[in-house]
Amino acid sequence: MRKLDGGLSTALESRGNIVGGALWTGELLRSAPHEIEAAHQDFVDAGAQIITTSAYQLSFSGCRKLGWNEAEITDALELSTQLARKAAGTRADVAASVGPYGAALADGSEYRGNYGVTSSVLRDFHKRRLEVLIRSKPDLLAIETMPDIAEVEVILDLISQNGTEIPLWVSYSCKEGALTNANQSFHDAVALVSAHPNAIAVGINCTAPEFITPLLSSTSSTLPFVIYPNAGRQWDAIAKTWVGAPRGTFDATRIGEWIDLGAEIIGGCCGVSPQDIARMDLSRS
Repeated sequence: MRKLDGGLSTALESRGNIVGGALWTGELLRSAPHEIEAAHQDFVDAGAQIITTSAYQLSFSGCRKLGWNEAEITDALELSTQLARKAAGTRADVAASVGPYGAALADGSEYRGNYGVTSSVLRDFHKRRLEVLIRSKPDLLAIETMPDIAEVEVILDLISQNGTEIPLWVSYSCKEGALTNANQSFHDAVALVSAHPNAIAVGINCTAPEFITPLLSSTSSTLPFVIYPNAGRQWDAIAKTWVGAPRGTFDATRIGEWIDLGAEIIGGCCGVSPQDIARMDLSRS
Protein backbone atom coordinates (compact mmCIF):
# COMPACT_ATOMS: atom_id res chain seq x y z
CA MET A 1 0.00 0.00 0.00
CA ARG A 2 1.43 3.39 -1.01
CA LYS A 3 0.28 6.90 -0.29
CA LEU A 4 0.12 9.30 -3.23
CA ASP A 5 0.18 13.10 -2.97
CA GLY A 6 -2.79 15.44 -3.44
CA GLY A 7 -3.64 18.46 -5.55
CA LEU A 8 -0.52 20.41 -6.47
CA SER A 9 -2.57 23.50 -7.28
CA THR A 10 -4.26 23.22 -3.88
CA ALA A 11 -0.90 23.16 -2.10
CA LEU A 12 0.38 26.07 -4.19
CA GLU A 13 -2.70 28.17 -3.49
CA SER A 14 -2.39 27.52 0.23
CA ARG A 15 1.09 29.00 -0.04
CA GLY A 16 -0.36 32.21 -1.51
CA ASN A 17 0.21 31.52 -5.20
CA ILE A 18 -2.39 32.39 -7.82
CA VAL A 19 -3.09 29.39 -10.03
CA GLY A 20 -5.69 30.08 -12.67
CA GLY A 21 -4.21 30.67 -16.11
CA ALA A 22 -4.29 28.40 -19.14
CA LEU A 23 -1.13 26.61 -17.93
CA TRP A 24 -2.37 26.26 -14.36
CA THR A 25 0.57 25.13 -12.16
CA GLY A 26 2.81 24.95 -15.23
CA GLU A 27 3.18 28.72 -15.40
CA LEU A 28 5.00 28.69 -12.06
CA LEU A 29 7.75 26.58 -13.62
CA ARG A 30 8.94 29.83 -15.18
CA SER A 31 7.84 32.42 -12.64
CA ALA A 32 8.33 30.66 -9.28
CA PRO A 33 9.88 27.18 -9.55
CA HIS A 34 10.91 27.33 -5.88
CA GLU A 35 7.20 27.40 -4.98
CA ILE A 36 6.55 24.21 -6.91
CA GLU A 37 9.41 22.49 -5.14
CA ALA A 38 8.12 23.70 -1.78
CA ALA A 39 4.60 22.44 -2.54
CA HIS A 40 6.00 19.02 -3.47
CA GLN A 41 7.96 19.10 -0.22
CA ASP A 42 4.75 19.76 1.73
CA PHE A 43 3.30 16.51 0.38
CA VAL A 44 6.46 14.53 1.07
CA ASP A 45 6.45 15.86 4.63
CA ALA A 46 2.78 14.80 4.86
CA GLY A 47 3.78 11.21 4.14
CA ALA A 48 3.31 10.93 0.38
CA GLN A 49 5.43 8.11 -1.02
CA ILE A 50 4.78 9.12 -4.64
CA ILE A 51 4.57 12.69 -5.91
CA THR A 52 3.32 13.73 -9.33
CA THR A 53 5.05 16.47 -11.26
CA SER A 54 3.79 19.85 -12.48
CA ALA A 55 3.85 18.82 -16.16
CA TYR A 56 0.11 18.08 -16.42
CA GLN A 57 -0.91 21.26 -18.23
CA LEU A 58 2.24 21.66 -20.31
CA SER A 59 2.28 20.75 -23.99
CA PHE A 60 4.15 21.99 -27.03
CA SER A 61 0.99 23.19 -28.77
CA GLY A 62 -0.52 24.78 -25.66
CA CYS A 63 2.63 26.62 -24.61
CA ARG A 64 3.33 27.85 -28.15
CA LYS A 65 -0.05 29.61 -28.14
CA LEU A 66 1.16 31.60 -25.13
CA GLY A 67 4.43 32.64 -26.77
CA TRP A 68 6.82 30.03 -25.37
CA ASN A 69 9.55 28.84 -27.70
CA GLU A 70 10.61 25.21 -28.18
CA ALA A 71 13.56 25.42 -25.80
CA GLU A 72 11.44 26.99 -23.04
CA ILE A 73 8.86 24.24 -23.32
CA THR A 74 11.47 21.49 -23.24
CA ASP A 75 13.25 23.11 -20.29
CA ALA A 76 10.01 23.43 -18.33
CA LEU A 77 9.07 19.79 -18.87
CA GLU A 78 12.51 18.65 -17.74
CA LEU A 79 12.43 21.06 -14.78
CA SER A 80 9.10 19.63 -13.63
CA THR A 81 10.80 16.28 -12.99
CA GLN A 82 13.91 17.86 -11.49
CA LEU A 83 11.94 19.90 -8.94
CA ALA A 84 9.92 16.88 -7.87
CA ARG A 85 13.11 14.84 -7.58
CA LYS A 86 14.71 17.44 -5.30
CA ALA A 87 11.66 17.52 -3.04
CA ALA A 88 11.31 13.73 -2.95
CA GLY A 89 14.89 13.00 -1.99
CA THR A 90 15.04 9.39 -0.90
CA ARG A 91 11.58 9.45 0.66
CA ALA A 92 9.31 9.32 -2.39
CA ASP A 93 9.18 8.27 -6.02
CA VAL A 94 8.49 10.77 -8.79
CA ALA A 95 5.68 10.23 -11.28
CA ALA A 96 5.83 12.46 -14.37
CA SER A 97 2.34 13.79 -15.04
CA VAL A 98 1.03 13.16 -18.56
CA GLY A 99 -2.20 15.09 -18.95
CA PRO A 100 -4.83 14.65 -21.68
CA TYR A 101 -5.26 16.57 -24.92
CA GLY A 102 -8.29 18.25 -23.36
CA ALA A 103 -6.17 19.92 -20.70
CA ALA A 104 -4.34 21.96 -23.35
CA LEU A 105 -7.67 23.28 -24.64
CA ALA A 106 -8.23 24.86 -21.20
CA ASP A 107 -12.01 24.55 -21.58
CA GLY A 108 -12.80 21.59 -19.33
CA SER A 109 -12.55 19.06 -22.17
CA GLU A 110 -10.66 16.62 -19.96
CA TYR A 111 -13.98 16.13 -18.15
CA ARG A 112 -15.83 15.35 -21.39
CA GLY A 113 -13.52 13.59 -23.88
CA ASN A 114 -14.89 12.99 -27.37
CA TYR A 115 -12.67 15.78 -28.69
CA GLY A 116 -13.66 15.35 -32.32
CA VAL A 117 -10.06 15.05 -33.53
CA THR A 118 -8.26 12.24 -35.32
CA SER A 119 -5.82 9.83 -33.73
CA SER A 120 -3.02 11.47 -35.74
CA VAL A 121 -3.77 14.78 -34.00
CA LEU A 122 -3.55 13.04 -30.65
CA ARG A 123 -0.29 11.36 -31.63
CA ASP A 124 1.25 14.67 -32.69
CA PHE A 125 0.11 16.25 -29.43
CA HIS A 126 1.55 13.58 -27.13
CA LYS A 127 4.63 12.26 -28.95
CA ARG A 128 7.26 14.93 -28.29
CA ARG A 129 6.13 15.69 -24.76
CA LEU A 130 6.35 11.99 -23.89
CA GLU A 131 9.85 11.83 -25.34
CA VAL A 132 11.01 14.76 -23.18
CA LEU A 133 9.37 13.42 -20.02
CA ILE A 134 10.84 9.95 -20.55
CA ARG A 135 14.26 11.52 -21.09
CA SER A 136 13.90 13.35 -17.75
CA LYS A 137 14.03 9.91 -16.05
CA PRO A 138 11.09 9.90 -13.64
CA ASP A 139 10.44 6.77 -11.62
CA LEU A 140 6.95 6.45 -13.10
CA LEU A 141 4.70 7.89 -15.78
CA ALA A 142 1.29 9.01 -14.47
CA ILE A 143 -1.03 9.13 -17.48
CA GLU A 144 -3.84 10.87 -15.70
CA THR A 145 -7.28 12.45 -15.90
CA MET A 146 -7.92 10.57 -19.13
CA PRO A 147 -11.56 10.77 -20.18
CA ASP A 148 -11.34 8.73 -23.36
CA ILE A 149 -10.12 5.22 -24.19
CA ALA A 150 -9.13 6.29 -27.72
CA GLU A 151 -6.60 8.76 -26.34
CA VAL A 152 -5.14 6.18 -23.97
CA GLU A 153 -4.68 3.76 -26.87
CA VAL A 154 -2.60 6.39 -28.68
CA ILE A 155 -0.45 7.16 -25.64
CA LEU A 156 0.24 3.52 -24.81
CA ASP A 157 1.21 2.84 -28.41
CA LEU A 158 3.62 5.80 -28.39
CA ILE A 159 5.20 4.49 -25.19
CA SER A 160 5.61 1.03 -26.71
CA GLN A 161 7.24 2.53 -29.79
CA ASN A 162 9.60 4.57 -27.62
CA GLY A 163 10.92 1.39 -26.03
CA THR A 164 11.12 2.81 -22.51
CA GLU A 165 10.81 0.46 -19.59
CA ILE A 166 9.63 3.15 -17.14
CA PRO A 167 6.63 1.78 -15.22
CA LEU A 168 3.32 3.56 -15.75
CA TRP A 169 -0.21 3.87 -14.54
CA VAL A 170 -3.28 5.19 -16.30
CA SER A 171 -6.02 6.88 -14.33
CA TYR A 172 -9.31 7.87 -15.92
CA SER A 173 -11.62 10.76 -15.15
CA CYS A 174 -15.00 9.12 -14.62
CA LYS A 175 -18.61 9.72 -13.66
CA GLU A 176 -21.68 7.99 -12.32
CA GLY A 177 -22.74 4.79 -14.01
CA ALA A 178 -19.34 3.05 -14.14
CA LEU A 179 -18.38 5.15 -17.16
CA THR A 180 -15.44 7.27 -18.18
CA ASN A 181 -16.28 10.91 -18.82
CA ALA A 182 -16.45 10.05 -22.54
CA ASN A 183 -19.31 7.61 -21.77
CA GLN A 184 -17.20 4.48 -22.23
CA SER A 185 -17.23 1.39 -20.04
CA PHE A 186 -14.77 1.64 -17.17
CA HIS A 187 -14.37 -2.13 -17.43
CA ASP A 188 -13.12 -1.77 -21.03
CA ALA A 189 -10.87 1.12 -20.02
CA VAL A 190 -9.23 -1.04 -17.33
CA ALA A 191 -8.77 -3.97 -19.71
CA LEU A 192 -6.90 -1.80 -22.21
CA VAL A 193 -4.29 -0.74 -19.65
CA SER A 194 -3.94 -4.19 -18.12
CA ALA A 195 -2.57 -5.50 -21.41
CA HIS A 196 0.39 -3.09 -21.50
CA PRO A 197 3.70 -4.55 -20.26
CA ASN A 198 4.81 -1.35 -18.49
CA ALA A 199 1.58 -0.91 -16.53
CA ILE A 200 1.81 -1.34 -12.77
CA ALA A 201 -1.62 0.10 -11.90
CA VAL A 202 -4.83 1.41 -13.42
CA GLY A 203 -7.53 3.50 -11.85
CA ILE A 204 -9.36 6.75 -11.35
CA ASN A 205 -8.47 10.34 -10.56
CA CYS A 206 -10.11 13.78 -10.47
CA THR A 207 -13.47 12.10 -9.96
CA ALA A 208 -16.00 12.67 -7.19
CA PRO A 209 -15.22 10.34 -4.26
CA GLU A 210 -18.72 8.86 -4.09
CA PHE A 211 -18.30 7.38 -7.59
CA ILE A 212 -15.12 5.43 -6.81
CA THR A 213 -16.58 2.33 -5.12
CA PRO A 214 -19.23 1.72 -7.83
CA LEU A 215 -16.58 2.15 -10.53
CA LEU A 216 -14.21 -0.35 -8.92
CA SER A 217 -17.08 -2.76 -8.31
CA SER A 218 -17.96 -2.69 -12.02
CA THR A 219 -14.78 -4.43 -13.11
CA SER A 220 -11.88 -6.65 -12.16
CA SER A 221 -8.22 -6.12 -12.90
CA THR A 222 -5.01 -8.07 -13.02
CA LEU A 223 -3.35 -4.82 -11.91
CA PRO A 224 -3.70 -2.99 -8.60
CA PHE A 225 -5.89 0.09 -8.65
CA VAL A 226 -4.55 3.62 -8.22
CA ILE A 227 -7.16 5.95 -6.77
CA TYR A 228 -6.93 9.71 -6.27
CA PRO A 229 -10.30 11.45 -6.30
CA ASN A 230 -10.83 15.18 -6.15
CA ALA A 231 -12.61 16.80 -3.23
CA GLY A 232 -16.01 16.31 -4.86
CA ARG A 233 -16.47 19.85 -6.14
CA GLN A 234 -17.54 20.86 -9.67
CA TRP A 235 -15.20 22.44 -12.23
CA ASP A 236 -16.38 25.74 -13.75
CA ALA A 237 -14.50 25.78 -17.09
CA ILE A 238 -15.41 29.42 -17.79
CA ALA A 239 -14.29 30.84 -14.46
CA LYS A 240 -11.54 28.20 -14.24
CA THR A 241 -12.29 27.41 -10.62
CA TRP A 242 -13.80 24.67 -8.48
CA VAL A 243 -17.22 25.41 -7.01
CA GLY A 244 -19.27 23.81 -4.27
CA ALA A 245 -18.33 22.23 -0.97
CA PRO A 246 -15.91 19.28 -0.50
CA ARG A 247 -17.63 15.94 0.12
CA GLY A 248 -15.67 13.82 2.60
CA THR A 249 -13.03 12.48 0.26
CA PHE A 250 -11.08 10.49 2.81
CA ASP A 251 -13.84 8.99 4.87
CA ALA A 252 -12.38 5.88 6.53
CA THR A 253 -15.22 3.65 5.32
CA ARG A 254 -14.66 4.69 1.72
CA ILE A 255 -10.92 4.09 1.89
CA GLY A 256 -11.56 0.66 3.39
CA GLU A 257 -13.89 -0.19 0.50
CA TRP A 258 -11.28 0.91 -2.06
CA ILE A 259 -8.61 -1.23 -0.41
CA ASP A 260 -10.95 -4.23 -0.30
CA LEU A 261 -11.61 -3.78 -4.03
CA GLY A 262 -7.91 -3.80 -4.90
CA ALA A 263 -6.60 -0.26 -4.47
CA GLU A 264 -2.91 -0.20 -3.57
CA ILE A 265 -1.98 3.43 -4.39
CA ILE A 266 -4.28 6.04 -2.85
CA GLY A 267 -4.05 9.81 -2.74
CA GLY A 268 -5.98 12.86 -3.85
CA CYS A 269 -6.40 15.29 -6.71
CA CYS A 270 -7.85 18.81 -6.99
CA GLY A 271 -8.89 20.24 -3.63
CA VAL A 272 -6.93 17.69 -1.59
CA SER A 273 -4.29 19.36 0.57
CA PRO A 274 -1.11 18.12 2.25
CA GLN A 275 -3.06 18.15 5.52
CA ASP A 276 -5.66 15.82 3.98
CA ILE A 277 -2.90 13.46 2.85
CA ALA A 278 -1.32 13.52 6.31
CA ARG A 279 -4.68 12.51 7.86
CA MET A 280 -5.31 9.72 5.36
CA ASP A 281 -5.05 6.36 7.11
CA LEU A 282 -4.15 3.33 5.00
CA SER A 283 -3.46 1.10 8.00
CA ARG A 284 -6.27 -1.24 7.03
CA SER A 285 -3.78 -2.68 4.57
